[in-house]
Amino acid sequence: MSKVKRIPGFRKDLCNLCGDCLNLCPVLKLPIEVAKKEVKNLIEGKESEYALYKCTTCLSCNLYCPERANPYQLILERWNDLYKERGAPPLYRFVCPTMESNIWQLLNVFLSNQERRWIYKWMHYVPKPNDTPLLIGNYTHLFPFIIGGSQLLDYFKPIDRIDQWEGGAYLYQGGYLDIVQRIAQRTKNDFDSWGIKNIVTCLDAVEFIFKEVHPKEMGVNHSQNFINFNQWVLDKINSGELNLKKQLNLSVTIHDNCYSKALEGPYWENPRKIIKKCGCRIIEMKHNKQDSLCCGFGSGASWVKNISIIFDIITEGMKKFKEAEETGAKALISYCGGCIYLLWATKELLRSKIEIFHVIEIVRMALGEKMNYPRDHISRAWDIIAIMTYSLILSFFNKNFYIQQITYDKDLSTFKPKKYRLLKTIRYVMDFPLMKNLFAKVFHLLRLLLKSK
Repeated sequence: MSKVKRIPGFRKDLCNLCGDCLNLCPVLKLPIEVAKKEVKNLIEGKESEYALYKCTTCLSCNLYCPERANPYQLILERWNDLYKERGAPPLYRFVCPTMESNIWQLLNVFLSNQERRWIYKWMHYVPKPNDTPLLIGNYTHLFPFIIGGSQLLDYFKPIDRIDQWEGGAYLYQGGYLDIVQRIAQRTKNDFDSWGIKNIVTCLDAVEFIFKEVHPKEMGVNHSQNFINFNQWVLDKINSGELNLKKQLNLSVTIHDNCYSKALEGPYWENPRKIIKKCGCRIIEMKHNKQDSLCCGFGSGASWVKNISIIFDIITEGMKKFKEAEETGAKALISYCGGCIYLLWATKELLRSKIEIFHVIEIVRMALGEKMNYPRDHISRAWDIIAIMTYSLILSFFNKNFYIQQITYDKDLSTFKPKKYRLLKTIRYVMDFPLMKNLFAKVFHLLRLLLKSK
């Protein structure tokens, strides 16, 4: 395979060093002169004082740039340089599906039999030319009950290719650009070999990656037509094909994920229209749409110390909960599967009372479908917390690394459950309410301790 040259997304020729991107950033908020200097240093490849170590990858900076120079992609390029120099942090093995022991492999220990049946079917089905596959995605995989068993799946052939890495979406967000290019070519080979014409993506981020990032930055063009799942749902509701039997009468606030800001925000409105049609009243947070704060996941990209990554992620997530709770809304709604697992983990560690739903669950409730809410979510949140704790412990014995394999072996050996006695013990302890409260308190003490250093 010939090497295709990457095309940097940052437009140096358009940047006038005004500094607006980092000055208006809802996280950095740098004084204008400091912002100008930081942008100049990033362009010249000099030492960064702020952006590379505090950015939460929320993508707002691109919307603030008056020249549309894409400063977000400048930060990604510099992170890519850092990855080449130092590798990825040991804890990052946790989100690498081709490496032992990743979150999907570890989760196999806790999946119900029904979840295993769903996932087995989704992972093993090979689409045929006339199929319309629905890309379930790496992170919806962690909560398959969000969509599993729903009539929404009757319209598609659901597939769950974890080693497609969401098209490279979350690696792109962390600046692993050369790896994303390899994934782009890999996914193209998959799609072309299936002979399919249409693909529906559960995540806006994945649609954006396939339609915009792969061709414009990675030099990989897909011939397939990518369909946005939220747009599809809205069209079906408007046509009456999806019959909303119940009006939910919920007051809700909306979490706009980082990738929703791509292309200057076309992804914001469809979830809101869907939610309103389901009978919900929306109360916006202080930071919403172009100013929306990250769920926390993005702060892991700007890691300084491996040990602090999880604590940094939850700290950022706490800001989101504070704003959500201040609205007085009964529920926080996300339309991103990647955000859902962190929001639920943060909710449990905070012991927050606000409810959390994926927009798919809102639709399912309005359709009259039965779900085991919130019990399934609470249990899975503690599964995730146990896996994160276990992964952090393992990371103490590993070094920084480079991602070598982007495809797992044919028999999916990295997904076959092992004994994992320590992981099971950690999770067992977390079943007791007293231990949950104690764990949450210890976690926050460690978070404050690391923050003070």
